[in-house]
Amino acid sequence: MITEYLALKKELVDFIMKPDSTDNEFNTMALKVFQFQYEYNQPFRKFCRKRRVSPRTVKYFTDIPPVPIDAFKLTTLSSFPIEETESLFMTSGTTNPEKRGKNYHRDLEIYDLSMKVHFKSFVMPDLDKMKMFILFPKESELPNSSLAHYLHIAKEHFGTEESKYAMSSNGFEFGSFIEQLQFAEKNEEPILLIGATFSFIHLLDECKKKNISFNLPPNSRMMDTGGAKGRSRELDPKQFKQEMCQLFSLPVEMCVNMYGMTELSSQFYDRNLYDYFEQQQISTLKKAPHWVRTLVLDIERMEEKTKGEKGIIVHYDLANINSVMSILTEDVGIHEEGGFQLLGRAKGAEAKGCSLAVEQFLASSQRSRGEQ
Repeated sequence: MITEYLALKKELVDFIMKPDSTDNEFNTMALKVFQFQYEYNQPFRKFCRKRRVSPRTVKYFTDIPPVPIDAFKLTTLSSFPIEETESLFMTSGTTNPEKRGKNYHRDLEIYDLSMKVHFKSFVMPDLDKMKMFILFPKESELPNSSLAHYLHIAKEHFGTEESKYAMSSNGFEFGSFIEQLQFAEKNEEPILLIGATFSFIHLLDECKKKNISFNLPPNSRMMDTGGAKGRSRELDPKQFKQEMCQLFSLPVEMCVNMYGMTELSSQFYDRNLYDYFEQQQISTLKKAPHWVRTLVLDIERMEEKTKGEKGIIVHYDLANINSVMSILTEDVGIHEEGGFQLLGRAKGAEAKGCSLAVEQFLASSQRSRGEQ
């Protein structure tokens, strides 16, 4: 098994480093990942068998049944035994602390490479390193947080030695952070503000109380992720971006939102900053890396929607090598030319469709207990 894994991982590394890969090459790679996960990930294999799907019948990656995201809360989706995995990322559990999604990683080589390659293109296409202020706790304080690890990689690989965390185990250090932002203003050194959406909202509220705003140096930028539900007051994404631009005196194209999830190993970014530096028409659609395919489906028919139509988002993430590459989210989106528009969480009939998918996954697991 380990020999197969290492060979597959090497192919994935080569694929990730090849930005001009074709759809046929993606499909070939996807089928290899599916073959590995079908053979070694028992709950996933049972799920596929229930649908009469196997490596012999799958010819195209869209034939691989997407696993509902709640399955990560209900079972262990790992190709390797969990005692042989090096890392475990868990969802925050803000909705239900007793049920947290778990994504096991045999190692983080592919995860880290995925992060670095796509981050470089969509957050720092013009610079190798810049000073960062990170609005989230350190990885040592949240060892099971995929976001904490992601931000650690960002700081270590793309941050200058002066990069700092604005939060500690004691919480948000507003006073010293505001002083550091004011110093950056005077020093005229561009900075990257990066962290959780709710942290930015807390900072915004604190600055409003003190009637403080900033005029950050040219080429400064910010990246937020994760939303604010249950962590702070909520802001509409457009209003959030507008208020951040005003607070920091940043042009709107330099403010990027990252969409990611614990259950995946890749991230998606607003493409506006990328488009700005590529000197092309600026879009705020989310862009997937070339080792991910994102579809928008009719949840009842499990058929792909045409461009411009709303549906449930499904990701096929090749970097998710140890768990499952095909994931049915509970997010609603619209597929458009150049990326996809993220509309929020499923509601009404869409939410019921997602729940039905979870029930079907559970049924396939329970009825197949005797299978090996």
